[in-house]
Amino acid sequence: MAERSHSIPAEGTDVGIIGGVAVALWFLALDIIAGRPLLTPSLLGQVVLMGDPTPDTGTVIFGAVLLYTAFHFVVFALLGMGLVAVVHWGIENSVVRYALLPIFLAFEVIFYGLLEVLSERTGELFPFWAVVSANTIAAVGMGLYLWVRHPAFRRSIQDTPLGAAPLH
Repeated sequence: MAERSHSIPAEGTDVGIIGGVAVALWFLALDIIAGRPLLTPSLLGQVVLMGDPTPDTGTVIFGAVLLYTAFHFVVFALLGMGLVAVVHWGIENSVVRYALLPIFLAFEVIFYGLLEVLSERTGELFPFWAVVSANTIAAVGMGLYLWVRHPAFRRSIQDTPLGAAPLH
């Protein structure tokens, strides 16, 4: 089967949508269980985009929800494009594949650190386990999509596992 051409912007957007939907659904489920649907994007919109260090935790502000939702998917699309670029590069260069885990870990630390810096209240509102769980679910979904879409990447891992010298 011939390898299809892969557009980094188009495929990256697909990857980002998968990750963005996974995170959004995770926090929507947690919000529903807590009896406060859509509170997470409302709070994040208030803190991250509106710069409010003391967000209203009792009311869902729909403008903040819409603003944060758009921001969320743009960020995930950009992250997806970056991941697709790394996968494409990793097919030819086995050392690049080492970057995948540090990218995930950096994203975890940067996102959680950003929340802590922007508001003292986000630490209590978004416990570390919830953020790590959401991002792990997103990473698994995005990774599975890329794994299926890139048989050349799978072959490159079989041909040159991490830590092995290339045979060329």
